[in-house]
Amino acid sequence: MTIPSPFSSDFPLKEDPFRSRTESQINLSKNYYGLAFKAGYPLQAQELNEIQEIFYVQSTLNNRLGSVSGFTAGTVPWNGCTPLTTALVQATGAGNITATGATGWYLIQKQDVNGGLGVWVYNSSIKTIISGFTGAAGTTGDYGIVVKPLIIGCTSGASPGANEDNTIRDTSNINILNGPCGADRLKLDVIKFGFTAGTGEYLVPIFTANKTGITASLVFKNGLLLREETVT
Repeated sequence: MTIPSPFSSDFPLKEDPFRSRTESQINLSKNYYGLAFKAGYPLQAQELNEIQEIFYVQSTLNNRLGSVSGFTAGTVPWNGCTPLTTALVQATGAGNITATGATGWYLIQKQDVNGGLGVWVYNSSIKTIISGFTGAAGTTGDYGIVVKPLIIGCTSGASPGANEDNTIRDTSNINILNGPCGADRLKLDVIKFGFTAGTGEYLVPIFTANKTGITASLVFKNGLLLREETVT
């Protein structure tokens, strides 16, 4: 894939001699949002450049949320998962309601995830959030993104493990004291959209599914109605 909107290719610190990898990491939906420096390990110039670009990516998305979101001013972000625009979450229905989350940026901000720090993640494929909601027993409540905070370790190995990445090692081809691996990466892994979270995962709500009488509805966490249907 190419760098997702609202960005374009050729981030300013991408090319030699700066070699920031932020653009390629976004291209691959790695959702790295921070660098974890370890005492006694080398510090790469590449890593310092990545810090700058990650900061500006997050800042740009924060600014865009207020100007193009489609939400009423002052109602975003909420405690949970806020889509960059209302258009990212679509709901249809005819006696029931199905909602999907589109490809795009979502702001994760929840007290028990990363200490409450707000972090943007990119969802790279269309995912079903709720399917055929009629308000049946056990289906009401919060729905959203399920994320898992991870630390991705730097490795020089040709076959990285599940939580390793060999593309974050130093690429200068200089004989570096203590090896080419420096900082690890902080990552928010988008597991799925839905209703429940597994071990070590967190449900970060986008909307609440309700039923009152014969009326089923999905309501964004800021109170904006997403969809309402008469159900039996």
